[in-house]
Amino acid sequence: MIWLIFALLTGAAVMAVLAPLAMRGGAENESAADVAFFEEQIAEIERERSEGRLDATDAEAAKTEAARRLLRAEAAPKAKVAASRKLALAAALAAIVAMPAVALSLYARLGHSDLPDMPLTARLESAPDGRDLASAVARIEQHLREHPEDGRGFEVIAPYLLRTGRGEEAIHAYSEALRLLGATAARYASLGEARVVVAGGLVTPEAKTEFEAALALDPSAPEAQYYLGVAAAQAGEKEKAIEIFSKMAADAPPDAAYLKAVNGQLAILRGEASAPASAGGPSSEQGRAIAAMPADQRQAMIRGMVDRLASRLEAKGDDVEGWLKLIRAYSVLAETEKAKKAVTDARRALASKDDVARIDALAKKLNIGG
Repeated sequence: MIWLIFALLTGAAVMAVLAPLAMRGGAENESAADVAFFEEQIAEIERERSEGRLDATDAEAAKTEAARRLLRAEAAPKAKVAASRKLALAAALAAIVAMPAVALSLYARLGHSDLPDMPLTARLESAPDGRDLASAVARIEQHLREHPEDGRGFEVIAPYLLRTGRGEEAIHAYSEALRLLGATAARYASLGEARVVVAGGLVTPEAKTEFEAALALDPSAPEAQYYLGVAAAQAGEKEKAIEIFSKMAADAPPDAAYLKAVNGQLAILRGEASAPASAGGPSSEQGRAIAAMPADQRQAMIRGMVDRLASRLEAKGDDVEGWLKLIRAYSVLAETEKAKKAVTDARRALASKDDVARIDALAKKLNIGG
C-alpha cells in the first residue's frame, strides 16, 4: 500500500539525519583538550627542571602526578563516548519507530485510504465555484494583457466573454485566436456566431463572410451551414434557405444536436409552423425567433428593439454594453448618422475612461466618426 511505503520513506529520511549525529563523539572533543593540557604541564615541568628552577626529585614527583592525571583523562572519554553513542542511537531508534507510528495512527484515525479517486470526467463536469471562475478569468485577462501573442488564451476566454454579455470583447478574442492560431472551420464559425449574437440574431455581412470561410475549409461544418441558411431566410431568399436546411437535415446523424433547429426552420419556411425550434441552432433564443420571422415582420421587430434600447439609454446611460449594442445595431441597419450620434451620446454619458475607450474602439472599427 502506498501509505506504508510513505511511512518507510519517512523512517529512512529520519535515519539519514540522525545516524551522523549518533556516530559523533561529543565527549572526544572535551577529553582531547584535557589531554593536551596535561601534556603541556609535563612539558613545562621538564623545562623548569632543565633551567634549574626545580631539583630533580621535585620535578620527578610533579611529572609522576601529571602523568597519573593524563592517564585518567585518556581513559575517561572512552566510557563517556560509549555512553553518548548509546544515548544517540537510542534516540535515533526511538525517532525512527515513534514518528512513523504516530503518523500512521493519526492517518488511521483521520485519513481515508480506501476512498476511491474522483473520476476525471466527474471533475471536469463538476460546476466550478463562481468566485473561482471569475478569479481565473481575471488572471487570464491579465495574462493576455502581458502576453498578447497567446492565441490559446484568447480562444479559451472567448466563449466566457460571449456568454456573459461582453460581445465585443468576445469578437476580439475570437479574431485574435483565429489570427494567432491559424484558420480552421471551427474558429471561423465561432467568430461568425459571436457577430450574430452581438447583432441581436442578424447574420451581418461580416458574419456571413466568416461562415463562408468556414465552409471553404470544411463543407460539412453544420454551424456555418445553419447560419448561412438563416442569412438566406433573412434576405428573403426562401428557396435557397429551404435548400440549405433540407441538405442539412438529410446529411445529419439521427442524434445530431442541431437537427431539431434545422427541422424547425424548414417547418417555418414551408408554412407548417409559426415558432422556431427550442433547441440547437443559434445560442440566442431571441435570435432564433427573429430569424424565423418574415422579412417585413423581422425588420419591424428589430426596429422596435433598437428604439426601445435607445430610449432606455437616454434614461439610464451608464450601460456600456447597451451603447455598444445600439451603435452596432445602427451600423447594421446602415443608419450612419444615428450611429454617430450614439457614439457622441455614449461618450458623454459614460464616466469611466475604460468604457469610453471601448466606445472609441468600436467607432474606429466601424469607421464611425462622432
